[in-house]
Amino acid sequence: MSDTSSSTPSTSVLVVGGGVVGLSAALFLARQGIPTTLIERHPGTSIHPRAWGWYPRTLELFRSAGFEADVLQAAAGFADHRINAKVESLTGRELYRSVLPAAEDLGEVTPSRQIALGQDRLEPLVRAAAERSGATLMFHTEAVDLVQDDDGVTVTVRDRQTDEHRTIRARYVIAADGARSPLREKLGVAAHGRGVFRHQVSILFRAALTEPLAGRRFSICQIENPAVSAILGHDDSLTEGTLIVTYKPEKGEAASDFTAERCVELVRAAIGVPELPVHIRDVLPWDMAALVAERYRAGRVFFAGDSAHVVPPIGGYGANTGVQDAHNLAWRLSAVLDQQAGVDLLDGYEQERRPLALGTVEQAQLRLAMRAGFATEEQKQQTLDTLHVSLGYRYGEPQFADPATQTAEVGTRAPHVWLNEARTWSTLDLFGAGWTVLAGPGGGDWADAAQAAAGELSVPVAAHLLPGEPWERRFAATTRGAVLVRPDGFVAYRWEDVAEPAKELTAALRTALHR
Repeated sequence: MSDTSSSTPSTSVLVVGGGVVGLSAALFLARQGIPTTLIERHPGTSIHPRAWGWYPRTLELFRSAGFEADVLQAAAGFADHRINAKVESLTGRELYRSVLPAAEDLGEVTPSRQIALGQDRLEPLVRAAAERSGATLMFHTEAVDLVQDDDGVTVTVRDRQTDEHRTIRARYVIAADGARSPLREKLGVAAHGRGVFRHQVSILFRAALTEPLAGRRFSICQIENPAVSAILGHDDSLTEGTLIVTYKPEKGEAASDFTAERCVELVRAAIGVPELPVHIRDVLPWDMAALVAERYRAGRVFFAGDSAHVVPPIGGYGANTGVQDAHNLAWRLSAVLDQQAGVDLLDGYEQERRPLALGTVEQAQLRLAMRAGFATEEQKQQTLDTLHVSLGYRYGEPQFADPATQTAEVGTRAPHVWLNEARTWSTLDLFGAGWTVLAGPGGGDWADAAQAAAGELSVPVAAHLLPGEPWERRFAATTRGAVLVRPDGFVAYRWEDVAEPAKELTAALRTALHR
């Protein structure tokens, strides 16, 4: 250990882990004006695609952070990757094929859409947005110790290039440090569930794939031949791919068995070209598991992403849920640090996100049973549409619903309504800077109420009146009714008709902010 050390810099929030969840947390906090530092042990963002699919709710959050257009541009080359198939090899016989439907127009329920894009392409965009927003990002830096007290957290970090040790003082810490989460383990917080049920490696390789693909573009390609059983994914340049292979420790197999030479053999067998030039970029061991942390908080440390929940990849819920964790936590930390809310507001993070993780993990396991072909009829009936899980989730009951049927019930995401004929401006674009009151055409008193509440509580509160038809249809509210929307876009309160809007709104905000 080096004897060199540095003085203690301070920050409001320290994020440990620079994957897509940690980067998103740093971005959302920095956009709220919260001094935020992120540390990541690797030298840069992920080179592995990891998660490939992003649901509309995640894109809505990127839209609110001002860089959805960058994400859509990066994903354009994957729009036609729609074949789901099982083959002997890329050049061999097709055993099964289906074509996923083209991206549907979801404009009635969201201004965003579902996309395919590897984390290796997405994370640099989130990183750039976080840096533009003022977050401090420190790569090649790992946390080696953490001590909490009544006022904050002191974290000892190590520069992995120079071995220099230093301390960082923060008011709060977000542990987004992965499925094995050293911080969660250090703090004695266990994770429970089905556990690990498959051990896998992702082999990242470069090879010329244009001829073997023969004009096809795969979303999922299952390889099955005597030499290899695997899942193969490829990028839009047709020069890079990932081969996911299962190994079985109970049979004496280990991740260390996947040497460069063996990986080249496996990739060639999957593609079906014996002498194909193949360059192995990296081999990443990982476990398919179903786990949820018993707590989402230990003092001033909060767990997010894989640190809080490990979701089986079937359904593509894991990383999306993690980004949404970060968004839920960021507005709470911002409100507390800006002294707009009492510290009890932070308890709502676990109260809302942990039950949702349990339900999401269950849905992923149901989808896994469906794909494996052993789902019972009851399990098939319990398996919900991915849009219900990823966009129609609710903090309360029922936990999941068709977002098209939701009408601003408390605990749901406030409905999307286009506000202009060009369909470029949504009600969702009204949220994020503070609290928002939405009212119908006869709700002018609510605009005055918002101004009064903002003045009395020193909290930003905006008010907007919506046209009658979408107000009645999507919000199921009366012309004099109103809805109070949190900074994260979820409905906190709703009223149909009250005599004193200012009094009602101020009281509701006091309660919501734990004042």
